[in-house]
Amino acid sequence: MNNPFETRATSDQGRANHALWLEHARAENRRELEKLIATLHDDCEYEVVPLGQRWRGKDEVRRFYRGLWEAIPNVKLKLLNRIDADDCVVEESEVYGRMEGPLFGIEPSGAEVRYRVVIFFPVRDGRFTGERVYFDVAELARQIPAAKRLLEATPA
Repeated sequence: MNNPFETRATSDQGRANHALWLEHARAENRRELEKLIATLHDDCEYEVVPLGQRWRGKDEVRRFYRGLWEAIPNVKLKLLNRIDADDCVVEESEVYGRMEGPLFGIEPSGAEVRYRVVIFFPVRDGRFTGERVYFDVAELARQIPAAKRLLEATPA
């Protein structure tokens, strides 16, 4: 895929999920929280899998985004790849920006951070049921001193 924003989906459902993802991503990049929330089911759930953290329902997801935007006020996601399936969208991106506040319970470093994420967006009835976010905790620990305790707490 030359342009990761274009879809390779061949089904109508896959193309509809791509359009939903575009709406969601544009709202996130523009910090239009209510437009972003409108792409989600009422019973949505966000999960940061490597840290075992969850946010359930639209109010908690609003807190998730406010926390992310406060932790890294200039946060950007560079889309690397995306798959538009009939029941989900999967995105690989690079997250970067200056960490100025606590992120997922990790004390801020004040420094620039850059890490890759894979995000799984399940779809039901034309809306996302949430996000499951995966990233390498060791990569964060190399950049954020306070994240090293996460590695120590992770069972081998």
